[in-house]
Amino acid sequence: MVEKNTFLIYNQVISELYRCRNYESLGQYFLPMLKLLIPTPYASILRSEERGSRIFLLDPLCVPGEFIEAERNYMRYADDDQTGWLSRCREATIFRESDLVEDQERLHSTIYQKCYQPYGIYDTLFYAVVHNGRPLGVLSLFRGRQDGPFTEEELFLLKSVGSHLNQHMAALLDRTSRPGLQGGSDLSAVAARYGLTSREKELLELLTRFRDNHEIAEALQVRGSTLQKHFQNMFRKLGVTSRWEVMRLLLELDLRG
Repeated sequence: MVEKNTFLIYNQVISELYRCRNYESLGQYFLPMLKLLIPTPYASILRSEERGSRIFLLDPLCVPGEFIEAERNYMRYADDDQTGWLSRCREATIFRESDLVEDQERLHSTIYQKCYQPYGIYDTLFYAVVHNGRPLGVLSLFRGRQDGPFTEEELFLLKSVGSHLNQHMAALLDRTSRPGLQGGSDLSAVAARYGLTSREKELLELLTRFRDNHEIAEALQVRGSTLQKHFQNMFRKLGVTSRWEVMRLLLELDLRG
């Protein structure tokens, strides 16, 4: 069972993900919070780019920033990577490198010697980001021996976060997230389409600015119990059950538009 503190951090991770309005901001907002959910000294995202029959990993986003040198070296030696098939996956995939490659082979590989040994890395948790069969990139979390192994619970958490990352990263790479989703005419169209009241439209706008319940209640000048009623009515009209499903719905509407 996920602990309360872990659940709160998980919610913040998703909030920071949907705060990102371009690919680069994933490194600024999303990755640092993910490192709190799944403690790790280094984390990175590389995006996929298809060139003919080949797929390359490019544009590393790294936390901390100095780790970018390791990922730049990786791109130089990527052809030697035994797990390079991950970038070509057509469905979201998660695994620990140590589960697939023996220590002796892994720790003496060119990739490890040239890229990760200087950082004391021992194991890597990989997540292939894929949306509708399209490879988008690879998210990697790195640990040294002293950090301990990645647990099954951490794999579960990353897989859950990944279900959001798949869709949102696709939108970011396609440049389909329009500024209007932050409270302009697009939200007015959504409100009209789903029959939202003016108060429910205000609530929707505040959600897209990632305000918490206390901030929303203050902005709307209502009590917590009244706010929950507004939430329930808006969720019912939109056909969702949570604020994250609201963000997904807005993203889907944006993609269709």
